[in-house]
Amino acid sequence: MKHLALVLLFLSAAAMPAAEIMKSGDWDRLENGEYLLENNVWNVAAARPGRAWSQSIFCDRATGAMGWRWNFAGEDATLKTFPELIFGKKPFDNYVSTTPRLPAPLTACRLVIDYDYVANATGVYDTSTDIGFTDSAAAGERNIRAKLMIWFDHQHLPFFPDRRKIRATISGRAHEVFIDRDHAGADGRWVFIALLPENLPRRGELHLADYLAYLVRVGALEPEWFLASVEIGSEIASGSGEVTFRKFVVR
Repeated sequence: MKHLALVLLFLSAAAMPAAEIMKSGDWDRLENGEYLLENNVWNVAAARPGRAWSQSIFCDRATGAMGWRWNFAGEDATLKTFPELIFGKKPFDNYVSTTPRLPAPLTACRLVIDYDYVANATGVYDTSTDIGFTDSAAAGERNIRAKLMIWFDHQHLPFFPDRRKIRATISGRAHEVFIDRDHAGADGRWVFIALLPENLPRRGELHLADYLAYLVRVGALEPEWFLASVEIGSEIASGSGEVTFRKFVVR
């Protein structure tokens, strides 16, 4: 009977679905409640011809953890991909919102990012938000007016030139601030904002209302705009590793 019980236990465990779901195809997506994981490979054509590389997104159904893994060993410092989590309406026409809460008028947004993450990687990469602002609740690429990066972490990837940076205290924390008010991208011209917080912990909260109030005050954002999406991902150039958000909640 003891052996039979062990066999039944083994068969039962084998029949249970694996807790982790992983996808590795270009632009693959995974839905997890109000959040969308995307295997974003926006500039992977810059990888060296003939050199093998890999990138995956994953979601652990048992713990709720979400993240990405990559191997760009031997690559140079050119940014190639941005595997990411999306909350809201990524401001492109082929996306729908993951939540009825976004897009929303900028002045009405009191969102808080509650996060807990670990990074175990080598090479050149960062982990950053990509928060989109539009002039319409429709939030298509023609409506993009600004994007905001808040750098959580960066390895061997320098922040922006000193001559164009200022320092500011936002939400009680010192930040380096870079603002390009006439950024030219593939999807048009808009305001590009990058913030580097000082000693940001791996676990905590970001009160977005404090950031929005500061950026409206300095004229980088217009109060009549909409907050379309809150995204976070890793800009990856080289090396290998994994970033796991044990918790990422926008509330």
